[in-house]
Amino acid sequence: MKYSKEREKVDAYFNNQLIVRKGFEPINITNGIDWNYQHSDNANTYQTYLHSLSIVEALVIISKYDSNENLQKYARDIILDWNKTDHTKGKNHAWKEHPVSSRLNYIIDFQNLAEKYKIAEKTFNKMIIEHCEFLFNERNYKFNNHGLMMDYSLLNASSYIVDKEKKTKYIDKALYRVRYALRRDFTRRGVHLENSPEYHRMVLSIFKKIENKLKELRIPIGKEEKSILNLAQEFKNYMIQPNLVYPIIGDTGHINDTKIKKNYKNFYDTESGIGIFNNFNKNNPKESTMLTFKSGYFSKTHKHYDDLSITLFMSGQELLSDSGKYSYASKDPIRQHIISPQAHNTIGIPGKKYKLIDPINEQSQLKLTGYRTNKDYIFSSGINRLYEGVNLIRYNILTKDDLYIVADRMVSKNNENVQQNFNINENATISRIDNLTYEISLGQEEFIIKTFERFNTSITSSIEKGYISRKFNNYIENSRITFNQQTDNATFITAIFNKKNIDNIGDIKLHNNQIIFNQNNKEIRVDL
Repeated sequence: MKYSKEREKVDAYFNNQLIVRKGFEPINITNGIDWNYQHSDNANTYQTYLHSLSIVEALVIISKYDSNENLQKYARDIILDWNKTDHTKGKNHAWKEHPVSSRLNYIIDFQNLAEKYKIAEKTFNKMIIEHCEFLFNERNYKFNNHGLMMDYSLLNASSYIVDKEKKTKYIDKALYRVRYALRRDFTRRGVHLENSPEYHRMVLSIFKKIENKLKELRIPIGKEEKSILNLAQEFKNYMIQPNLVYPIIGDTGHINDTKIKKNYKNFYDTESGIGIFNNFNKNNPKESTMLTFKSGYFSKTHKHYDDLSITLFMSGQELLSDSGKYSYASKDPIRQHIISPQAHNTIGIPGKKYKLIDPINEQSQLKLTGYRTNKDYIFSSGINRLYEGVNLIRYNILTKDDLYIVADRMVSKNNENVQQNFNINENATISRIDNLTYEISLGQEEFIIKTFERFNTSITSSIEKGYISRKFNNYIENSRITFNQQTDNATFITAIFNKKNIDNIGDIKLHNNQIIFNQNNKEIRVDL
């Protein structure tokens, strides 16, 4: 249904319920809107969206769609009620960068689209200047995607500024900050540094809006800046899975983007710490294999403890999933799990977290370390030395026949419980074959995950509970397969493959720093 999200908000509003964002618990407004409303769990998030005034946008859109001018009166009354309220009293987010940026755009859209219920010109102009002065002030500026929202709103509002000196001042400031952000926030391969495909996509959409607004103002964004935007646009084609859904890495929810074409070439970027490796199935592209590998960071924004983690899409199924985002409430136990190593397909020390303090100084301790490919396999590796007294290294091997082998090594000063964790898609069914082998049924496919015991190692395994979040403020329980060793020097060699290929796969072993295995009657040796 067209505009279903907006109609839901409008219908709720006339039942004295205010939906500040889709999926959020409505706020009771029987006695009017309480601009100091504090939600028991997510007070800051609710305040942010409450003061953004998205209900105004919803009322205007539905008024146009239904040809109902009266809805515009309600939208105007909400704006004026917000405007007359003293927001210095109480604990609220009225003058924070995100709500100011969004609110200004909604007020402008209202004034442009409203007919007989427009805001008085004097009041409207005063509101525009107040918001622009806030956005212009460097003390309020945020050097992240919120800052970009501020810049877009400043450019958008400049068309309504009568004073030419102020108008030039606002445009020049926004343009300077936008050009600086493009060089600051993207790698040389065009990857946004906030650790999340969703935010890469969202930030890119803001830049596109900014670029279009600059075109309206007849101002070029710049040649180098345009080149970065083109690379960032191309990265979306690499990052999307064969089913045209983004992997839920970092703070990413479920996003299906059928408008772009999947790029099946491999992608490797040490600056952002992301590798994407593909086996293209020319007979059925949606059943191609895609492996992502994450280690390292340049920004803590939206960063999880997901270093040395993978996601695996195989045979048309997202077999190994990341955890998503859930919410930003740091004390929420679900959020704490969602960002923890145990919610990711990685190797770690259960019960312990490593500290992410300074990406510049930590580059040598946390990074991708290698990538190569030949006619038989794709190889990649990375390290994590941020656990106190522990060195971790991961080697990934993806063969051209869709056999995935992961070899993990741990060396520690102390005896530790080291764990290889696999976060299984929430729709899968898991069967234990033996202590080292599990069968996973997902969709119409069956997969095997098997670890190989070496010498006198003692590996234990278990199926543990976990959580995956594909929608904001919503989570689903899933299962994790864990392989564990109690030691100060551990090696795991684990294979994942479609069960229909089981007869083509033999033993896998480590010898003289080589992974050796047979596939399709051919011995393959991979140097580590």
